[in-house]
Amino acid sequence: MAAAGEKRITVIGAGIVGVATALYLQRAGFGVTVVDKLPPGEGCSFGNAGLISPASCVPFSQPDMLWRVPGYLSDPLGPLAIRWSYFPQAIPWLLRFLAAGRRQRVRAVSEAMAALHSRCFEAYWPLVKEAGAEDLLRQSGQLYVSKKENGFAADHLATELRTAAGVKVETLGPDELRQMEPALSPAYRSALFFPENGYSLNSFRLVQVLAAQIVRNGGEILRRTVTGFRFGTDRPTALATDAGDLPIERVVIAAGAWSHRLLAMLGTRVPLEAERGYHVMLPDPGVMPRLPVSNKDQSFATTPMENGLRFAGTVEIGGLDAPPDYRRAKVLLEHGKAMYPGLRTEGMSEWMGCRPSLPDGMPIIDVSPKFANVLLAFGHSHYGLMGAAITGKLVAELAMGAPPSIDLKPHAVGRFE
Repeated sequence: MAAAGEKRITVIGAGIVGVATALYLQRAGFGVTVVDKLPPGEGCSFGNAGLISPASCVPFSQPDMLWRVPGYLSDPLGPLAIRWSYFPQAIPWLLRFLAAGRRQRVRAVSEAMAALHSRCFEAYWPLVKEAGAEDLLRQSGQLYVSKKENGFAADHLATELRTAAGVKVETLGPDELRQMEPALSPAYRSALFFPENGYSLNSFRLVQVLAAQIVRNGGEILRRTVTGFRFGTDRPTALATDAGDLPIERVVIAAGAWSHRLLAMLGTRVPLEAERGYHVMLPDPGVMPRLPVSNKDQSFATTPMENGLRFAGTVEIGGLDAPPDYRRAKVLLEHGKAMYPGLRTEGMSEWMGCRPSLPDGMPIIDVSPKFANVLLAFGHSHYGLMGAAITGKLVAELAMGAPPSIDLKPHAVGRFE
């Protein structure tokens, strides 16, 4: 229950971004209620690759992206696929995505990515320490591997961006790679090692543990579906939900891939798309890599977790509501078998989730342009887990009226106007 005179904020969304934001708001002295139709962590946070990568500063949209689009359209099981039935609806987002790949725009986005992601572990440690969950995060380093002898030599722009961001990275040949990751097939001949990267051993349990800390701190977590807003004279004053109206003083929209629908109800539209990703989980793989390994050739990640080995990745543009195409998960499994000889697949499970992606790959961290009591924290694309804690810290600073820790202009809601 709220204490007398306590400042109150309601967070819509119980994924990792919403939960981390709620915890930082509590640390700032706010009373917090979290609202979601699902229990904590059961949306996109359930099945992500688990990667936490301070070195992530290379945008997905690149200057040569336009020439790759025909291949994406022709291969429904490739690393990036667009469902033909959804293609007309996706065109406006795709055009903005291609525009974000202009060389100067890529540099600007990279700088903003580096500013946000370089602080991701630093922002997590206070939260997991308070929750007694430090064992769930591991700053182990991360490998990017290729079967090519010099698989990264041609990535001149990526190298330039990482150098500008001060990213620590080591180039490995086949012998060094074998020593670092002996479980990997000898077919892989080159690698990059990012020593400051890491991962969560169980991203779903991480959300659950942090959500439990919200409750221990006196917060509430309500299982409700938000269907709209009720308005006073100059601002929203309540959430309309399937369990009745819920009064609000201030609200944070952190509802992942559904956030744009809520924001549209408040009169602001943003080009958010659902990038559908898949994973395969092997509970007893028989082979376990020592640290997370990203496959550059097929664009997916392998992560050793406390509950098995996860292969995660791919992008499917098909909207929020289409059924999963689990053939994409099976392709991940076949690639995984080629990476790790002797892999056991008994008991495997498949999953699909929707990443909330804006065309430039950057989240919105801002105040609503129409209502001062509405804060925005969504659109993290592939980086929700790594960006959640620093996003929560930034939202708390906005809520307090304090100067933000980083420049938030690249994350403004109005940048797509």
